[in-house]
Amino acid sequence: MQSKKNVVITVLAVLAVVFGVLFFVTNSDKTKLSDTKASLENQVKSLNGEKETLESQVANLKDEAAQAAENAKAELDKAVQDAAAAAQAQIDEAVKAKEEAEAALQAVREEAAKAAETLAPAGEMDLAAVFPSWNPDSAALRELVDFVLASVDESSAGYIAPADRIATFDMDGTIICEKAPIYIDSCLTMYRVLDDPAYSATEEERAAMQELRDHAYATGENFKPATFTKDDLIASAFAGMTPAEFRAYVVDFADKVDAVGFTGMTYGQSFYKPMLEVIDFLRANGYDVWMVSACEREVVRGLVQRLGFSYDHVVATDVVYAASGSAGAAADEYNMGKEETIVLGAPLNEVECGKSGKPAAIAREIGKRPVLAFGNSSGDFSMLNYAEGNPDHPGMGILVVCDDTVREYGSETKAADFYDEVEKQGWTAFSMANDWLTIYGDGVEKVGLPGAEEEALPDAA
Repeated sequence: MQSKKNVVITVLAVLAVVFGVLFFVTNSDKTKLSDTKASLENQVKSLNGEKETLESQVANLKDEAAQAAENAKAELDKAVQDAAAAAQAQIDEAVKAKEEAEAALQAVREEAAKAAETLAPAGEMDLAAVFPSWNPDSAALRELVDFVLASVDESSAGYIAPADRIATFDMDGTIICEKAPIYIDSCLTMYRVLDDPAYSATEEERAAMQELRDHAYATGENFKPATFTKDDLIASAFAGMTPAEFRAYVVDFADKVDAVGFTGMTYGQSFYKPMLEVIDFLRANGYDVWMVSACEREVVRGLVQRLGFSYDHVVATDVVYAASGSAGAAADEYNMGKEETIVLGAPLNEVECGKSGKPAAIAREIGKRPVLAFGNSSGDFSMLNYAEGNPDHPGMGILVVCDDTVREYGSETKAADFYDEVEKQGWTAFSMANDWLTIYGDGVEKVGLPGAEEEALPDAA
C-alpha cells in the first residue's frame, strides 16, 4: 500500500514538473510573440511614416509639375501672342502697301482720264500736248497713235474690244534705265552686299559682287560670276524677308541711291518719260497694261507700283516663296501654322522670264495674247512676235532702240543690228536719239561710269 502511495506521489511530482516546464515555455513564447508583435507594430509605424513622406513628396512633385505646366503654357501663350502680333503687323503693312498702291493707281487713272479729255480724232490730235517728251514729228509715235485710236473706234476696221486691249511692257531698257551701270536688280544686289551696313555678307557674296561691280563700272556690261547666278545672289542676300519687306527694301533703295553714271536722279527717278506718256495714253484708251520682265518679280513690283501697276499685273522671274517654319521641307509636304508667314527662299533654278519664256508666262498668267508689246533687246523678240502674230487682232511689236550716246549709254553698232532686226521682223522702232526730246527730264546728265575709260563709254551698252 505504501509503495502505491509512493508511486502516486512520484507521478504527481513528475506532472507538477511537466506543468511547470510547460508553463515556463508558454510564458516565454508569449513574451517572444509580444516582442515580435511590438517589433511589427514599430515597422508598420515606420512604414506608415515612410508612406506619408512619399505621399508628401508625390504631392510636392504634382504641385511642381502643375506649376511647370502652367509656366510652359504661359510661355507658349506669350510666344503665340508675339508671333500673332508680328504676323498682324506684317498683314497691316501689306494692307497699307496695298492701299497706297491702290491710291497711286487711282491717281494715275484720274490723270489718265484727264489726258483722255485732250484726245482728238485721228489726224487732229495734238501730239505735243499729249506727248510733251516726244519729237512731235516722230513717225513711229504717229504709227502707234493711229493704231490705238483705230482700236477704240467702233467704226474702224482696226477696232478692238476693251477686253482684248492687252499691252505688255518689258522693264529694263524699255521704260527704265538699263545701264546704270547694269540691270537694276543687279545694282540692288550690289548695294545690298557691298554697301548696306545692316547686312553681313558672306565672303563668297562679297567676292562675287565685287567682281561684278568692277566689270560693270569699267565696261557698262553685265557679268556673270562663276560662283553665283543673279537669282542665287538675290535669294542669298534677301533670304528670310517677307515679300512686303523685300518690296519695301527695293523702294528704299530706289529712292535714296543715285543712279551710277548720271547726276540728278536716283534709280527710282530713272524711268523714261516718253514711255510713261505712252503708258498713260494707253490707259486713257482702255488698255490693260502689264509689266513682263526677266527681272525678279518683287523687284519689279516694288519699282512700278509708283506707276500705278498693281502687283497682279507684274509678270517676271521668281525666287521661291516658302512658309517661314518649313525649314527646307517641300511645300506639298508641310502645312504652315497660323503664326507663320511667307518668306523668300532659294531660287527656282528655272529659265527666267525672257525670250520664249515671256510669251509662255503671258499665256500662263494673263491668258490672252497682247495686241501691243514693247521691248528693247533680244530677250523681248519673242514677246513682240507674240503680239504681231495675234490671230484675232493683228498687233504691233515695238522695239525701243538705245542709239543715244549723248544722253544715254547707247551703242551705234548694236543699234544698227537692232534696226536690221526691226526691218526683218516688220516691227516698229522707237529711236531714243531721234524720237525723244528728253529721256529723264531736266537736270539729269550722263557723267561717265566710275573706272571706265572715256572713249569706251559710247559702246558700253
